[in-house]
Amino acid sequence: AEKRLQDLSEYSPTQMFFINYAHIRCAKMTDGYARARVESDEHSLGQFRVNGPTSNFVEYDRAFNCKPGQGNSRMKKCIIW
Repeated sequence: AEKRLQDLSEYSPTQMFFINYAHIRCAKMTDGYARARVESDEHSLGQFRVNGPTSNFVEYDRAFNCKPGQGNSRMKKCIIW
């Protein structure tokens, strides 16, 4: 049987994958700190590292029942592979 976290049992394993993917990039920062990060860090801020890829990912749409253009789903997807 598939085990689920008690408080998160409403989410499927696929949804939990995407929730965790976003959670590990989650950060709260002041505008000044965010600006400093953009100027000094080669990595994009977490919100862009999550929202960009998932907006193009058909599997994300399927997991959360998003239609193109709804929520974080783009109408026109950028597909690389």
